[in-house]
Amino acid sequence: MSSKGAVRPATTSRRYFDPRFDATIITVAPGDHEVTTDKGEVLATVLGSCVSACVRDKTTGVGGLNHFLLPQVGAGPLGPDTAGLCYGDTAMEVLLNALFKRGAQRQNLEAKIFGGARVLAGPTSLAIGQRNIAFVQEFLARERIPVASSDVGGDSPRRIHFHPHSGRVWVQHVDRPQHANLAGQEMAYLNRVTVRPVAGSVEIFE
Repeated sequence: MSSKGAVRPATTSRRYFDPRFDATIITVAPGDHEVTTDKGEVLATVLGSCVSACVRDKTTGVGGLNHFLLPQVGAGPLGPDTAGLCYGDTAMEVLLNALFKRGAQRQNLEAKIFGGARVLAGPTSLAIGQRNIAFVQEFLARERIPVASSDVGGDSPRRIHFHPHSGRVWVQHVDRPQHANLAGQEMAYLNRVTVRPVAGSVEIFE
């Protein structure tokens, strides 16, 4: 594997036990990802215009989830000279590399995709969700990873819980009173995120 310039930042995930799922919940923040092989763990995140890909090996049960804000380098105000896990092109490659390192096989992979809602104001921001959706669909098609299901677009943010061992995903559409708060959080993240300059490419290893 080659991952030049793609050093993962310290994780911002939070773990807690949720009796509703009888499992340990691992929250995935914007610009982060998690992979697990433990059947007692569920990966969770909240999405507005961001998109998450839930990818798993159907045979081994190893799976992971990412959370990216923009489709690719140069697609937003962070500019063309920076890269990080907030960008889909890096986030998808890093997630796949992490799965392959845990023993996943490409021929056994399946994906489920979520997010891309219209929650940000302004003519440019409104297109972010749709661009994220188009990017992840094109990426998975190019990598020949089938999409088993998806819930994307629309106007409602989503709360996602993904159980990689079984492949099950629970999707909850967030009530409208919470829209403004989530939109504000996404815009704040977009404005403050700092990522490292590109020092090389990320290559997918198997």
